[in-house]
Amino acid sequence: MPRSDYIAHVDVNCFYASAERAFDPSLEGKPLVVLSNNDGCAVTRSSEAKALGIEMGTPWFKLQHLAAAAIPVERRLVARSSNYELYGDISQRVMILLGRYSAWVEIYSCDEAFLGVNGSLADMAELGRTIKNTVRRNCHFQKLTARRCRCCRGCAAGF
Repeated sequence: MPRSDYIAHVDVNCFYASAERAFDPSLEGKPLVVLSNNDGCAVTRSSEAKALGIEMGTPWFKLQHLAAAAIPVERRLVARSSNYELYGDISQRVMILLGRYSAWVEIYSCDEAFLGVNGSLADMAELGRTIKNTVRRNCHFQKLTARRCRCCRGCAAGF
């Protein structure tokens, strides 16, 4: 199989929500929004919150009814204020891990990076699985929980 140069893209899913869940595993499976500290609007949403129709930028005062005590706890919206120290710590962990797989890592944002890699398409698929599992296994706080930061990854031919 021919070898080629590729650019791999890694993005941690719902990064702030994933970080909050890594820190507090009781949030797993619950609708979760992280609010900006300056205006109280949703800056990230878990997949469960997205399923409720919550849009990015929605202010908390429009979401409070989804957190009411009358709603069953498994469907009750949970809100957290942004914790940039936590997100910075997990971001640093992710980027250090990505550096294991490439000498060229272009950090795009706190949860996203591009890596220069080479090999066959089969090698790239295996590398993608390895990176995903490594991030999931190593970016957490509670050693006894199953919750980890999850990421998606993809590769494209380099130019």
